[in-house]
Amino acid sequence: MSSTNTLYPGSTLGIIGLNRNGSTLITAAKRAGFNVGVYVDRSKPSLTKQADFTISGAYNNQEKLTMFAQTCDAVIYANDLIDSSVLRYLSRSVYLPQGINALEIVQDRLMERAFLDQINVNVAPYVTVISLDDVYQAIDSIGYPAILKPIQRGIGEHSMKITKQSDITRAADFINAGTYLLESWIDHTAEYTMLAATNGQDTQVFPAVELMLNADEKLMGVKAPANLNADISQEMERIVTSVAENLQYRGVFRVDFYVTATGNLYVHGIEPGLSIYGNAFDYGANVSQSEQLLRAIAGMPLFDVQMLQPAVMMLARVAQRPALQRQWLLKANWHYQFFSEVKDDPQAIAGFVWVVGKPSLEELQHQIEDTEVWKNKQPVNADLTSDQQ
Repeated sequence: MSSTNTLYPGSTLGIIGLNRNGSTLITAAKRAGFNVGVYVDRSKPSLTKQADFTISGAYNNQEKLTMFAQTCDAVIYANDLIDSSVLRYLSRSVYLPQGINALEIVQDRLMERAFLDQINVNVAPYVTVISLDDVYQAIDSIGYPAILKPIQRGIGEHSMKITKQSDITRAADFINAGTYLLESWIDHTAEYTMLAATNGQDTQVFPAVELMLNADEKLMGVKAPANLNADISQEMERIVTSVAENLQYRGVFRVDFYVTATGNLYVHGIEPGLSIYGNAFDYGANVSQSEQLLRAIAGMPLFDVQMLQPAVMMLARVAQRPALQRQWLLKANWHYQFFSEVKDDPQAIAGFVWVVGKPSLEELQHQIEDTEVWKNKQPVNADLTSDQQ
C-alpha cells in the first residue's frame, strides 16, 4: 500500500456487510484487477462464490476480524447496517477508505438529524421520547400522523405509525428500553432519491430517481431520471453536494427526499453504501454505482455521470415469477437478474428487472403496466429494511 492510500490492480480489497448488490460489487472489483476477500456473519455462497477468499464469523469475533484485516490492503462496507464499532475495531489494523464518521452519524437518528440541521436542510419536526408518557405529552406538538422510530438504526428494526390517540396504547409493546424518535409524518406526493460519489475532493451526482410505491407504501420499482422541475432538482443537488462536503466520507451515498403537494422539499435520511435504488443506473447511465464506489475508494478520478437512456428498474418478487417467465420469452428490451437463494415467501425479492430501450419513461411505464406483472393486487408484507439485504 502506498503512502497516499491509492489502491492499484493487484491490491486486496476486503468487503464486509454484503447485501443484494454484493455479487455485482465483487464482479466490478475483480474486473478492476483487485483481489477480493469478503467477511460474512453467515454462509452466503451465492454472493461470495466470486471472491478470492471468504471469512465467516460473528461481527464481534475479534480474532477473525483481525485475520481479515491483516489479509487485506483496504476494507469497505457495502451497506450501512454494519455496526460502526466493528469498523472502528478493523481500523486498528487496516485502511478504511470510507472512514467511520458517516456510519456513526446515520446509525444514530439523533446524530443524523443534528448533522442535517447543521447544514441547514429541511427535516420533519421531531422530539425524543423514552416512555409512553413522553409520547402522550409530545404528540400535541408533533401532531397526527406521526412515526415512532428507534434512535439506533439497524437490522430488524421497525417503525410505528400513529394516526390517532388510541394508536398510542399500541406503542406500549413497541417501546422497550432505549430512546426513540417521534417524528411528524410529512404528507407528500412523491419520494425521490439522489445518489452521489465523492472521493474527498470531487463529488459526482447521479440524476434524481423517483420511487414507485404500492398502496402499502412498499417499494415496487425505481424510475431514472425522475421528472422534476429544475428548481427542485437543483436544490436536491445542492443538498447532496453539501452532505458530501461535510460527511467526511469517500464512496457512494444517497439522500432520500419527500416532496409535498406544494413543492416543499424534506430530507428523509442519508445512507452511505450501495442501495437497491442505485441499481436503476446499471442500464441507464455511463457508470454504475459499484464502479463509481470503487473509483472513489481507490483514489481514481470519478466518472462524470451521464444518463444514456431512461430506465425503470422493477423489483421481482417470488409471487411474480410465473408472470415474468412469460415476459422472458416476449420482451426484447428487458434485462433480468435473478437470485439463486431466495426466502420461501411469496413477497420475498427474487431479483430485479430493468426496462429500457424506449425514448421516454412514459413509454417504459406503459409497457410495464400493459403486462400487469406489477398490478399490485396483493399486499406486500416485507418491509424496506429487509428488502435491501
